[in-house]
Amino acid sequence: MMFKKKAVCRRILTLGLTAAMMLSMAACGKTGEEETEKKEWAWVPEYVTIDDENVSYYDMQLAGDGLFYLSYDYDEAAETSSQSICRYSLADGSITKTPLSYAKEKNWNLNRTVFAEDGSMYGTADVYNEDYSERETWLCKFDAQGNQIFAEDMTELVSDNYVDSMAMDEEGRIYVSGDSVIWLFDQDGRNQGSVSPDVGGNGWIRSMGRGKDGRVYACYYNNDGYVLTDIDFEGRKTGGTYENFPSGNNDRLVPGIDKDFLVQDGSRVFEYDIKTQSAEELFSWLDSDINGSYVQNFWALDDGRILAVTMDWDANEEGITLLTKKKASEVPQKETIVVGTLYGDSNIQAEAVRFNKSNDKYHISIREYLDFNNWNGEGEDAYRAYIADGISRINNDITSGNCPDIMDLTGLNIKQLAAKGVFEDLNGYLEKSDKLKRSDFLENILDAYTLGGTLVSIPYSFQLQTVVGKASEVGSEMGWTIDELIAYADAHPDAQLFDSVSRDQIMMYLMMYNADSFVDWNTGECYFDTDVFKNVLNFVNRFPDEVHPEEGDLSTPNKIQRGEVLLYQANLYNFNEIQVCNEIFQGDAAYIGYPTTDGSAGCMLSASQTYAILSKAKQKEGAWEFLEGFLAKEVDLERGSFFGFPTRESMLKAMAEEAVKVEYYTDENGEIVTDEDGEPVVMGGGGGFSYGDGWSYDYRIPTQEEVDLTMSLMETARPVSYSDGDEVLNIISEEAAAFYQGQKSVDEVASVIQSRVKIYVGESR
Repeated sequence: MMFKKKAVCRRILTLGLTAAMMLSMAACGKTGEEETEKKEWAWVPEYVTIDDENVSYYDMQLAGDGLFYLSYDYDEAAETSSQSICRYSLADGSITKTPLSYAKEKNWNLNRTVFAEDGSMYGTADVYNEDYSERETWLCKFDAQGNQIFAEDMTELVSDNYVDSMAMDEEGRIYVSGDSVIWLFDQDGRNQGSVSPDVGGNGWIRSMGRGKDGRVYACYYNNDGYVLTDIDFEGRKTGGTYENFPSGNNDRLVPGIDKDFLVQDGSRVFEYDIKTQSAEELFSWLDSDINGSYVQNFWALDDGRILAVTMDWDANEEGITLLTKKKASEVPQKETIVVGTLYGDSNIQAEAVRFNKSNDKYHISIREYLDFNNWNGEGEDAYRAYIADGISRINNDITSGNCPDIMDLTGLNIKQLAAKGVFEDLNGYLEKSDKLKRSDFLENILDAYTLGGTLVSIPYSFQLQTVVGKASEVGSEMGWTIDELIAYADAHPDAQLFDSVSRDQIMMYLMMYNADSFVDWNTGECYFDTDVFKNVLNFVNRFPDEVHPEEGDLSTPNKIQRGEVLLYQANLYNFNEIQVCNEIFQGDAAYIGYPTTDGSAGCMLSASQTYAILSKAKQKEGAWEFLEGFLAKEVDLERGSFFGFPTRESMLKAMAEEAVKVEYYTDENGEIVTDEDGEPVVMGGGGGFSYGDGWSYDYRIPTQEEVDLTMSLMETARPVSYSDGDEVLNIISEEAAAFYQGQKSVDEVASVIQSRVKIYVGESR
């Protein structure tokens, strides 16, 4: 698979967002009392099956009353492959297939296409030389019979960019976008210039498509958020700009039913009106038993229905759904279970869809507390305030009559909430369950999520993060104190402790395992005016306020091996990653962990799908039925799609056994295949990664010792209380700035932090 590195990188907002934020920034949902409003309309799903073993849903498009897609066929006897234009008729379900015929013999790879109602197709293609060492970009047209009408080389126009999307106006002219430019072509493929929307330094063109008026529009992102503009072909410029456009989750703009555009954000569907520059929400995908994160393309049909193409990459499932608008009173109603979440991700939607389709009594509704459509801030301070606002809304709902039934704990301070007594004890539910029992799960995971005697959550899976150093320097035992970390840094004044970390980052590393040493959420006592914390402030002051990667900078593994960086932060999400750490430290790795005030092992447990039932839940029985179902589900670990480690002991054991299993490739006669040295060729392992400075690693099958070491790290790991947007960290960052800048002494700043945090903790209890 070829990854479009540049296209991916520019879509990451330059705000240093956390991994949790990036899981689903596209999705957003309602909060507050509007969740309880009864809906007048429902969009009822009907599922369509295309009887074609080579059907491709990836870039399926609607043109007229047909769904068009490209199919790939392979003739095993002739050892040749071919492509065809396929059309599925929505009227009668028939399929027509028209093979493509190229005018020139080249290594064609069509990547972006746009279809006309008559069955003709425009496309951009990557064209490679014989050894695939060089790439060109061509614009092509095929008629309805599959004949290539023209092929125009546009390599110089595109340069180092990749083509992101294509559109065609009502006159048949072609618009091709890449990065921050739109190239214009007439009906015969001749370039007529280009248009560059005002995307700013960090912006990009998000999507293009024809509006209800027949003109082509583009949606782009700049410092003001998402902006819609129409494209003036003759004038080679953008026309008017239209604000308040939802952060669409598709590469194509599509006409609406009654208004100009139909837009979806991964959670909800809107219609956008150009004249009023406003969006009206039509429905939530989840209410129609669709995971919005899986919607690949969708359109409004002439009869008012909506057709959605969905692709579940994890389960390798694709399909087509037709949605018909009906009076809600005509549709059977279920009791609603509300799942509250700060960030939201596709896993929550996937589990909700699975539950909703199989349950006749309950229906999951997701309430998300961050709305990316309302995010227009820049910088870390704005981001922290944005997260803090979402957390504040969660706290308000939890303590009010608008409390969710289930709370996703991602990004929340669990100890703070547990001290308020807002969680149900899941021990009682486990005791009554006929599907699960306590012994099914890793005991240390259950212990980690037992607070004040209450089992607040049972995570489905988890990852590990820890700190690795040279055993010859830090010792081979796990665990060290903050003072020992500082002494280690003092002993190596010419080396970085971690690679390119800022003050805020190092403060988080030092605080996240020591929350109980500075804040007691049960009593409200705080300890930020102590010598221990003052030492932390003095140490953090050594680090830069901001870090910026320099061009040509060495990779972290290279810096460690050259002695320029001392410690490595390891992210362990399978049994392979330990071997990377051992390679970086060349057999001298010690998994010492993040520092703690008492010297205990600081291995961080990052849990996924960590849900709690709230004590004020209205649907506790249904909430447990939902949690019980997803915790009990089986996963085919051999497919390799499971990310992280399962908390179910049987699944983890199976994963560990699978990790070290050695199998050999065999030929058609069952004989073991050997390499050029006569050694058996091992199945599994393989893959790897490399950096621009030449450091690389190829994975192998892990040893039993490496698996055992990973398992031992699990036994010491625990979740941390501090997270992005945490108000205590915000207070520390705000007040410590005066010390870092030399405006206040460490004693003065520690006193102010102590006072502010104590007030905050008292108000939050």
